[in-house]
Amino acid sequence: MPSKIQSPAGSPGTSPERRGPGGLPEMPQRVVNRLLLLVLLGLLGMPPAPPPLGAIQPLWAEASHLQRLKSYAAAVEVYERIAGLTPQDPAPLLAIGDIYRAQHRWPLAEDAFNRALVRAGDSTHALAGLATARWEQGDRSRAIWLWEAALAAPSTSPPEPGSYLSSLRVRLALAYLDTDRPVDAEAMLQQELASADNPAAHLLLAMMRAAEDTNSARRELAAIPDDAPPAQVDARDYLLAAIEQAEAAGSAAGAAKSLGLAFVQIEEWQLARLALERALKLEPNDAQAMAFLGHTQAQLGRPAFSHLTTAIKAQPDWPLGHYLLGLYFLKQGVYAPAAEELQAALRLDPGNAQAQVDLAKAYVGLGDYTAAEESLLAAVKASPDELAFHLALVGFYADHIFGATERGVAAAGTAVELAPNNAQARDMLGWMYFLAGDPAQARSHLEHALRLEPELASAHYHLGLLHKSMGAEEGAESAFARAVDLDTDGFYRDRAQTALREMRRDTQ
Repeated sequence: MPSKIQSPAGSPGTSPERRGPGGLPEMPQRVVNRLLLLVLLGLLGMPPAPPPLGAIQPLWAEASHLQRLKSYAAAVEVYERIAGLTPQDPAPLLAIGDIYRAQHRWPLAEDAFNRALVRAGDSTHALAGLATARWEQGDRSRAIWLWEAALAAPSTSPPEPGSYLSSLRVRLALAYLDTDRPVDAEAMLQQELASADNPAAHLLLAMMRAAEDTNSARRELAAIPDDAPPAQVDARDYLLAAIEQAEAAGSAAGAAKSLGLAFVQIEEWQLARLALERALKLEPNDAQAMAFLGHTQAQLGRPAFSHLTTAIKAQPDWPLGHYLLGLYFLKQGVYAPAAEELQAALRLDPGNAQAQVDLAKAYVGLGDYTAAEESLLAAVKASPDELAFHLALVGFYADHIFGATERGVAAAGTAVELAPNNAQARDMLGWMYFLAGDPAQARSHLEHALRLEPELASAHYHLGLLHKSMGAEEGAESAFARAVDLDTDGFYRDRAQTALREMRRDTQ
């Protein structure tokens, strides 16, 4: 049997010990590998060292400056750089969300606020911003849940700025009201007033109570000081005047109807619905209240047809009933019945210029551009001093390239003569000259429009097209980028983004 190998030191069954530099025992390779792996894992698990404060502050200053200038795309780029350098801080992502919210770019706002919540799950700002984005995209139940979560969050972030419905509780109260929860809305407003004397809460409470208890509404309005934000003061004064007019109606039903119509005038649709429903409960045969309730229901996306047709049957010679039914059909995209009802309204009220404009929309939907032009010309003739009707005629020529070289330029010129310092009129005249092939006049009027209103997105877009047609690519890119920053409804922004993509593709 072979003998066992012994080490020089005589210890049985071991290999000779290997020594490294300096005579120290050399570490086996497997131990070295394991130690390296542990070190690497430890490094991966450690949070990165924060960048020096001096490297971040200039970026914040630059982004804030760009945001104040409404150079939103550039600001977002800088905020994204800050977010990359500060992976634990939600603030740059909140700023991005606020920018997209200002632009009404709801999916992008939602993404930014969600990213902020990954970093700070209890951020009141992020939850409230995400709620707004969900609400604007039609997800009302989720939005209310998020607003409730924002109120319950321990964050001390102040409520987001905005209009007279800016505070978080008032905003949630309005959401409750819009989803047929008036009791919850009032309770939320009372909770707000228990914690702060908020004029916005007083105003919404007054609006909700006006149809049933004018004395209570007046007390709430009296709590709104003269140094409150102008929008709140204006709404306070408007509602006080509406209450006085309602009280002169002589009956509870008449007062409720009068207040309902006052809310229709300022497009407070839920409040109008509540007041008109009260009016009809007190006087079920009031055709006018029935018609305006139908109109209000249509604006809220609720069934409205039966209200409107019932009103017309009860009062067939009332032109406004036919007009409101025509608007309902127009909103539904049913153009032939819309045209019939608007024609009926005009037979009963031939001087209604707005009905002529809406009839033109129905004709456009039917593809009858000749009839549409005739209706718009009739509107201008009926109200020659109303700029809006002139602009509607110019817009028709612009959108449909119908006689642009002659009638379009003439119509836009008339609008500018009527209101030489109106930026939209100047913009449309410049656009008409562009379509007519007169770039010098087009540029003159478009630049004039932007001097009058530097943030007019349509003028930037039109100027971008002019620059592009003249081969001035740098000017075109700048104008298109400005249109993207400033447009809030997507019409010019989408077109400007398409133009930018095409230009960049062509240069590659």
